[in-house]
Amino acid sequence: MKETRGSNESRLFWLGVVLCTLYQSYRYPLQINSAGTSPTYSDTPLILQAGKFVLAFPLFALALVECLRKTGPWRQWLIVLAALFLSTYSLLKVFGDKDPRYLDLSFWLLFSLVLVWAVDAVKVSALDRYLQYLLFYALGSTLIEVILFFALGRLPALAFEGTYLIRFGGFLDDPNGFSAILFLLMGWSYSRFKGWARFFILVGIVVSLLLTQSWTALAFLVLISLLWGLVGVSKRPVVAVVTICASALLVVAVIHAMPQAPAQIFEDMLTAKQGSIEGHLFPWAQWFSRWTEWTLLGDWTYNPYESWWAGALINFGVPWLCVCVIFTAGLLFSLHGALSRAAREARPVYSGLFLFGCYFVFGCLNLPLFIVFPINFLFFLFSFLVAFGKIRPQRQLSFGDTPTMAPAE
Repeated sequence: MKETRGSNESRLFWLGVVLCTLYQSYRYPLQINSAGTSPTYSDTPLILQAGKFVLAFPLFALALVECLRKTGPWRQWLIVLAALFLSTYSLLKVFGDKDPRYLDLSFWLLFSLVLVWAVDAVKVSALDRYLQYLLFYALGSTLIEVILFFALGRLPALAFEGTYLIRFGGFLDDPNGFSAILFLLMGWSYSRFKGWARFFILVGIVVSLLLTQSWTALAFLVLISLLWGLVGVSKRPVVAVVTICASALLVVAVIHAMPQAPAQIFEDMLTAKQGSIEGHLFPWAQWFSRWTEWTLLGDWTYNPYESWWAGALINFGVPWLCVCVIFTAGLLFSLHGALSRAAREARPVYSGLFLFGCYFVFGCLNLPLFIVFPINFLFFLFSFLVAFGKIRPQRQLSFGDTPTMAPAE
């Protein structure tokens, strides 16, 4: 009976993960997203907007029944109480303003919590297989979009004909959200593969990142590249210096060969994204002059600012944001701690989850990732898995050029 119950819990968990990962794959083939930001697309019908909640709710209810049978240590209860506070307050905001973005935060935070709490354990090998399929799907969908664009002129979402602003968002058809998926795969594949397999996979991921034209993602890519370079310098200074000098000479040679084109392309892209750049600016002076209206409980109307951390301060108030920051930092530290303690066979998975978590926190400086589905769901889900100690080591199946696995603990 116990084995059957565990199998049901695992099935519920993976049904929820697969549903949320794949749900928005309808966007690109049906050209449905937002007509305001995608001229060749139509607005998403209400039935599709609500569909993900309708499909997830039965899984939520079944998982909640399993949760009632379980208990946990006090450290887990602190996480649960913080999540319940954040989710409940956001849900209460819905009744005042009726903005669906409150529900996007409240439901997916609670849904991920219930799914993780209900399952007894998730094997490292299962997460590894999930990331394998996700890698094929992410790179494959990007390749299809690029081929159709050059062959047929088929535009993805957030693309404007006659400009350089053609942003490819993979199976999500959302460049900013898809960038988070790519960082998840980058961290995992760097540790998962060796030799030429790792080289080609990472090249595919980086090229896909460049095609998103997400400046937030590109800034994070530059940041982690610099950190990786500093680590390389400390370990192999001669090789690192030679590589940096060779790269600099290559860049100079390319710019010299095309003295006008790079600057012109960059200027055209900057002009095309001017409206988006202005939309990411936050009017601090306007809100500081009205601080008594939002400091404690937040503004009573949702303000859709791009920067999550700044916008959450106004929309939810100082106390809520303080809990949110502490809660998020705790989850991120859990990811880091798990990576530092991980056995050899588990390190690729934890590396991917940690880099994904780092990008999520960094990206929220300029993007509202807490309300971007399914990125918010996946961040909470993976973080809860680690914080609750639900991931169990197990010897992985061989796939590509992988390191030798240590025996399962």
